[in-house]
Amino acid sequence: MQQSTLFMWIATLLGLVAALAAVIDRDTLNAIAWFGFAAAVGLSASGTTDRSRGLAYLAVALLVAAVAILIGVFLTD
Repeated sequence: MQQSTLFMWIATLLGLVAALAAVIDRDTLNAIAWFGFAAAVGLSASGTTDRSRGLAYLAVALLVAAVAILIGVFLTD
């Protein structure tokens, strides 16, 4: 396993932990954003984005949407 792939799987796990914490805290928008982040990084870490251009675009769209939601939540709080 390559070093960068290992770090991406760790980032996926941390994103899932953050999403779970947001669910426990009953913060819906943060939970959706963190699940989107974890899904985007998980797609990239698994290597499916290397084989499919559509999944690569999906991963980028998920990442952009997650960051937009997190910035929006940060600015409104």
